[in-house]
Amino acid sequence: MSPARTVLPLRRLACGAAALALGAGLVPALEAPARAADLLPPGDLRISEVYGGGGNSGATYTHDFVELRNTSDAPISLDGWSLQYAAKAGAFSTGNTLQLTGTVPAGGTFLVQLAQGSGGTEALPTPDQTGSLALSGTGGVVALSNASGTLTCQFETCAGETAVVDLLGWGGAATFAGTAPAAATTNATSVSRTAETGDNAADFTAGAPTPQSSGADPTDPTDPTDPTDPTGPVEPGAVVPIAEIQGTGAASPLAGTTVTTEGVVTAVYATGGLNGYVIQTGGTGGDIDPATAEASQGLFVHSPATVGDVEIGQGVKVTGQVSEYYDATQISVAAGGLTTPDAELAPVEPAVLAGGFPTDPEQRERLESMLILPAEGDLTVTDVYETNKYGEVGLAIGDRAYRQPAETLRPGAEATALYQQQLDDMILLDDGRTTNFSTATDVPLSYLSTEEPVRVDAGVGFEEPVVLSYSFDTWRLQPTTPWESSTTDGISFEDTRQATPDEVGGDLQVGTFNVLNYFTTLGEDTPGCEPYTDRAGEGTSVRGGCDPRGAWGQDDLDRQQSKIVDAISTSGLDVVGLMEIENSARLGEEADEATATLVAALNEEDGAGTWAYVPTAAAYEAAGSDAGQDVISSALIYKPAAAAPQGDAVVLAEDPAFANAREPLGQVFAPVGEDSKGRAVQGEPFFFAVNHFKSKGSKDAADASLPADPVQGNSRTSRLAQANALNAWVQEQQEALGVEDVLLGGDFNAYTQEDPLQVFYEAGYTDLGSTFDEDGWSYSFDGMTGSLDHVLANDSARERITGATDWSINGAESPLALYSRANTNVTELYQEGPFASSDHNPMITGLDAEFAPASGGGNGNGNGQGNGRDNDNKGPGKNNGTPGGSNSGIGKGKGRQG
Repeated sequence: MSPARTVLPLRRLACGAAALALGAGLVPALEAPARAADLLPPGDLRISEVYGGGGNSGATYTHDFVELRNTSDAPISLDGWSLQYAAKAGAFSTGNTLQLTGTVPAGGTFLVQLAQGSGGTEALPTPDQTGSLALSGTGGVVALSNASGTLTCQFETCAGETAVVDLLGWGGAATFAGTAPAAATTNATSVSRTAETGDNAADFTAGAPTPQSSGADPTDPTDPTDPTDPTGPVEPGAVVPIAEIQGTGAASPLAGTTVTTEGVVTAVYATGGLNGYVIQTGGTGGDIDPATAEASQGLFVHSPATVGDVEIGQGVKVTGQVSEYYDATQISVAAGGLTTPDAELAPVEPAVLAGGFPTDPEQRERLESMLILPAEGDLTVTDVYETNKYGEVGLAIGDRAYRQPAETLRPGAEATALYQQQLDDMILLDDGRTTNFSTATDVPLSYLSTEEPVRVDAGVGFEEPVVLSYSFDTWRLQPTTPWESSTTDGISFEDTRQATPDEVGGDLQVGTFNVLNYFTTLGEDTPGCEPYTDRAGEGTSVRGGCDPRGAWGQDDLDRQQSKIVDAISTSGLDVVGLMEIENSARLGEEADEATATLVAALNEEDGAGTWAYVPTAAAYEAAGSDAGQDVISSALIYKPAAAAPQGDAVVLAEDPAFANAREPLGQVFAPVGEDSKGRAVQGEPFFFAVNHFKSKGSKDAADASLPADPVQGNSRTSRLAQANALNAWVQEQQEALGVEDVLLGGDFNAYTQEDPLQVFYEAGYTDLGSTFDEDGWSYSFDGMTGSLDHVLANDSARERITGATDWSINGAESPLALYSRANTNVTELYQEGPFASSDHNPMITGLDAEFAPASGGGNGNGNGQGNGRDNDNKGPGKNNGTPGGSNSGIGKGKGRQG
C-alpha cells in the first residue's frame, strides 16, 4: 500500500483549491438549497467593503470592519437600520445584530469598526460607529437592513426580503445574492465592491483592505495615483501600462485602486469557472531572458460581465479595480468597463525563454500572466496524483521527473533542503477550469485518457502557447481556453508505456510485486464492510468497517486479478515475492487461500503447472504464531520448471520489531533445468526473503521525540529496528539452512539512502536496482520518484547477478486507472493489461543458476573459475566435465570447493 499522502497536507489542500484559481466565481463550499439567481442590485446605500481578519495572525489592522457607501447626492440617516452577521452556514441572530446610528454623507462612506483581535499593527481610521460583531477572516454573511429586528431569512429567501437593503455572502457562504458568494478572504484581505450587477460573485473582489470613514478624502486612496507621480491622482481615463500595474515586486503597487489599461487578449475563460480573460501589452513577447526581464506585461481580467464579449487576438481597453487574488495580480472589470483602444495594438508573440523554464520566484513573477511557449525538454511530468481530481498535472523543470532526495543523499539538512526546493520548483499544468472531478463525475476528465496516457517521467510537448499564472501558492500553466480534448489542447505527452521489461540476463529471474491488497475475501460478503463507490453508487473496494481490505465484489476482484496476472505473466519472473496479499488464515479462511487463487489464475493464463506457491502454515506454526499478526501478509510464488524449494519456508514471527509490520517470509530455492542431453540439473541454492516494513504514513511511538523529517517520513525508528532484526534473523537462517547466497526483496518503505538500507549495506549487501538501473524507481509520491521496493544481494549472491531493473507499469500511472476506480468518471481509464495493476513497480533481477556439471561429460570439457569456500581454504576452484571427444566447450559456474 502506498504511504498515506499526509507529508505536506497544507500543500495538498492548496493544490486542491488551486483549480479555483485566477478569479472569483467560486463554487460555495457549503451547499445551499436549490435557488434561483436572486440578484440584489444595490440601492443608494450599499455595503462597499467587509473585512473579518482584524487582529488575527498576519493582519495589519487591529479591528474587523464594514464600510458602507452612499452613492446618492443627499445624506442618508441610519436611525432604525441594522447591520447583521451570520456564519457561512449559519443564521442571523440577536447577538450578531448591530443597531446603526448616524448619517452617511452624500457621496461618502461610513466606517463601522467591529471586534478587535490580539494582533495587527495599525488602527482603523476614526470610525463613524463601533460595534462588537466578530466576523470570520475567511467567509460569512453580512446584511444591511432598514429595520432593527433580527432577520429570519436564510439561503435563497434573503435577497428577496424587503427588509434587506444589501446582502453580501463571501468565502463559501450558503446565503448570498446572485449566483454564488464572493471570493474567500484571508487575515490580510477584504472583499470590496467593484461592480453593481447584484451578484456577489461578480460584484465583490478580494484585495488589500482600504477602510474609509465619513471624514476621508473621497479622492484618497480610492482614486489611483500616477505611478510616476505618487503625489497626485491619475487623470481620469489615462491608460496605465500593464507593467506599471504589475510592478516589479510580488504584489501590485496599485492594488485597491481603479485604473484603465489596455492590451491584446491572449486567453479567454468564458466557461469553466475562471470568469475572465488575459491581456498582454501589444507587441511584447518573443525571446525573453527571465533573469533580465523587468515587470510582467500580462494581466488577468476578472470580468464575468464582459468575458463573453472578447476573443483571442482582440485589442481591448478595460477599467476596473486592481487587486491581489491569492497573490496573483488582477483587475476586476464590471459591465461598461470594456471598450476599444484608441489605436490598434500590435500582436503579441508567445515568450521563448532563454535558459529554459526559470525556477527563481522573482523571475517567474516577471512573467506572470504572460503568454509563453516552453521548449522541448523544458518540462517533464512529475505528478499525476491530483490530475483526476482537479485537472492538474505536476511538472518538473528539466527532462526528468524529480527524484526523492533520499535516493542519492543521506537524510539530513541537504536532503531536506532539496526536498523543499523541488516542491517549490514544481509547476502545475492546469486546465483553465475550476472543475472538481471527484464530484463532477459526468464531466470528462482533463488531460487523462487511454488514448494518450499522462504518466510520471514523460516528456511534455507544447504545440500551442500557454499562460503562466499563479494562484493558491503554486505557479501554473493555463491553456488559452478551457480544456476540451487531448486532440485540441495543443499539448502532447510522451508515450512511456513499455510492453515488456528490460532484459536482465541470467538463467533465473527473481523479483518482487506489491499486489495492492489482493483479497479473495470480498467486502460485499463480510458483515460491517463499507465500500468505496463508483459514480453509479456501486461498491468497488473496501473502505473500512471490517478486516478485508481489497475488492468489494467478484467483478471488482476479476478486474484486479486480471491485471495482476497479466503483469506477473509478462514480467519474465520465475520467483516472485508478493506484498499486500490477503492473509487468509488470519481471516478464518484456509491458509494461503488467496495465494492459491492467484496461482490458479496464473496457471489458467500460462498453462497448468506453470506456477506454484510456497505454503506458509507450517512456517508460522514453527515460529510460534498461529497465522501471522495482520490480515495483510507476504507470499512467495515460483515456476517449478525454473526453481525448486529446498525444505520448508521460514518466517520471522513473534518479533517485537515487527509488531507494526508484516513478518518476513523466507525460502531456500535451487535453480533447476536441463543439460544438452535433457538430463535434470540443479543450480546453486539461494535464500530469498520477502519483506514489507512499516509504512511512512503513520507514526510510531518514537516519532514524538524526534524532529520531523519530510525525507524519511513517519515511523523511521520502527523501520530501522526491523532492518536490524531482519539482518540478524537472516544470519541465523544461513547457518541453520546451510545456504550462503541471500537475496532480500520487498517493500522496505525506505528510499535507497535511508537509514534502514544502511544496515544492509554495512552488512555487505548491494542494492541491485540502483547498481544496475540508476534511473529506475518503483514509486511516486508528492511529485517525486524513488524506490521503496528493493532487491538486495549479499556479497556471494552479488557475484551471480547479471542485471536488475524495475518495470514501470504502475508507479507512473494515474490512480484512476486502477481496478478500484472503474466508472469513477465518465472518462473510463480502466483497461485490460498490466498497466496500473498496482501502485508499485515490480522489481526484476537476473541470476546465474550455477548449474552443477552433469556426470559423464559429453564430448568436451568445461572449465569454470570460482572461489573455494570449504574449510576456509581459499583458492581457484574448477568444474570439470569428463573428456569425451573432439568437441570442447566452456562450462559455466563458480567452484565451491577449496
